[in-house]
Amino acid sequence: ESKGLDRDVCKPAFSYTAGYAIVRKTAEADLVRLRRYEVPIRRVARNLCLDPALIGAIMSQESRVGLLLNNGWDQGRQKYGLMQISRQLQQPYAVWDSEEHINQCSTILVLSINEVRARHPTWTWDRQLR
Repeated sequence: ESKGLDRDVCKPAFSYTAGYAIVRKTAEADLVRLRRYEVPIRRVARNLCLDPALIGAIMSQESRVGLLLNNGWDQGRQKYGLMQISRQLQQPYAVWDSEEHINQCSTILVLSINEVRARHPTWTWDRQLR
């Protein structure tokens, strides 16, 4: 059984989000830093049935792919890692820029998406993702 989203809805989620153009522009600026994580992003995305672009977009928006971080932490030391996991949500357990950390944050994302899908089954995929 897959830990990710149901296979029948495993489609490029990133292209359905509302701020696609803005997110894409920022991600393009972060592309050099994103390339460093291409292999782990692809592995995690494949294992969790996520679009790799969604993971990359979150990294770009949350931390500018590490550019805004100090030793993995945001300025307030409340969020950690490339995808900015909140201390209140879950204690980070891996190095801030490791594949394990990308997997931890992406797993939280999948669980959150699945929770929204379960609560709102009549919503469109686009609305569930937002």
